[in-house]
Amino acid sequence: MTDDHPTVYDQVLYPGQPFPQSHPDRLATVASLYGMSPRPVPHCRVLELGCGCGHNVIPIAYQWPECELLGVDLSRRAIEEGRNEIAALGLTNIELRRLDIAEVTAELGRFDYIIAHGVYSWVPSAVRAKMLEIFKANLAPQGVAYVSYNCYPGAFPNDLARRMMLFHVRGCADPAERVRESRALLAFLAEASAENQIHGLILRAQHERIREKSDTLLFHDDLDAGATPFFLYEVVEEAARHGLQYLADATSPVLDPRIHSEPVRRMLERIPERELAVREQYLDFTNGRGFRNTLFCHDDVDLRRGVGPADVARYCLSALVERAPGTGPSPDATAEFTAARGASLSTDHPLSKYALAYLGDAWPRAVSFTELLDQSLARLGEAAHAIKARLDEEIVALSTVLFQAYAARLLDLHLYPPTRLTTSVSERPEASRLAREQAKTAAVVTNLCHGRVALEGDLVRHFLLRLDGTRDLDQLVAELNAAPRATGGVAGDAPLTREIVERNLEMLARRGLLVA
Repeated sequence: MTDDHPTVYDQVLYPGQPFPQSHPDRLATVASLYGMSPRPVPHCRVLELGCGCGHNVIPIAYQWPECELLGVDLSRRAIEEGRNEIAALGLTNIELRRLDIAEVTAELGRFDYIIAHGVYSWVPSAVRAKMLEIFKANLAPQGVAYVSYNCYPGAFPNDLARRMMLFHVRGCADPAERVRESRALLAFLAEASAENQIHGLILRAQHERIREKSDTLLFHDDLDAGATPFFLYEVVEEAARHGLQYLADATSPVLDPRIHSEPVRRMLERIPERELAVREQYLDFTNGRGFRNTLFCHDDVDLRRGVGPADVARYCLSALVERAPGTGPSPDATAEFTAARGASLSTDHPLSKYALAYLGDAWPRAVSFTELLDQSLARLGEAAHAIKARLDEEIVALSTVLFQAYAARLLDLHLYPPTRLTTSVSERPEASRLAREQAKTAAVVTNLCHGRVALEGDLVRHFLLRLDGTRDLDQLVAELNAAPRATGGVAGDAPLTREIVERNLEMLARRGLLVA
């Protein structure tokens, strides 16, 4: 029976948020790439272990009303907050249940997608084993399980700092004091350690790392004495003992040696494609990865490991990319494209350059390969004639560049792209009801791409709240100009114009917040 005592997460609520890499569309797309037949996302069953207040599963329920979702968590406070949000949205396809993971049984039925983000490294070994048992017992035959965890070798420096902080606050129980004293210790160590020694470099890097963390994340993620990182191979081997096999990584689903350095390429080429987990383990050794998002499926599923450029055409594509300054748009020039998350790719292939530029302009909309090809050829103008004369060869080259961009995390593939969003501003614009509900109490909301959007200032937040589809642009301008600043208006300041309101609506559309 679930323990009725409060948890540390009741004392300090963990900040909920959506995790795009755990979205069923991502899981279904990766499964499909490797030859599986996942359940269509619009009609799937989803279970999240350690759901907190539901900020990862509630947006999925909102976006796909025919889905059935269940989230379980031990924190009474988190479950109550999530239930309140579900009620406010009027959702009937999701349930949040206060339940110990150890008490989950096969009686809950089979799920097409099981998600466990931020749990595996922070629970005792018996609970980790139970999670893998749940994956095996409750996962549909073609289902996908997602589990994230801290991983070595990147977690070694974090572990060093964590153990020092835990020693420093060993006699302190108050959460705020533990956080304050931990920050003070790392600041001291960063200043006191030798500048020309590796140890000092590590401590200063750790000081910078925790400076960027919120107090809540530092308290739960770093000051949990039981937090345990793993090597990828350890998790894969443990899952195999429970009848599961490694599918892929959710954040970097495919591995293309061409985007790596020559030494890394030589290393990867010595390892068979079918041994994907082994290849990725050696990549972790070289790049110092510290966090993983691992996908598993049943060990009797026959996976197809030869994923390549030809597969790209089967999916919709999306990319928040921009052409780097100084790289020309002409067909003959080399162009470099960069993504918001830091990835970059250069190409001198004319069709590919126009395709990547089109994806950037179309964001946040996902487009089919056919639309991408047609629009790219149209943008090429006269230069398209020569390309059409050898179109099959050009499509192969385009697919190769797009596959490299996918492997480099410059773009995403979608089997079930985001629905309901629009990139155009209607006469009576409407923002996502989910985002409007969240904006009542928070400055960060979830968009229709399952991502986070920070609302910059009270004016933007109150502007979003007015976008319920009942006001036209002139009414929005009038209301914002008439309302006092205290309620998100601009009364007393320079008046807003229709042009300014239109620009802000375009910005919200670009961020995936407007519905069709």
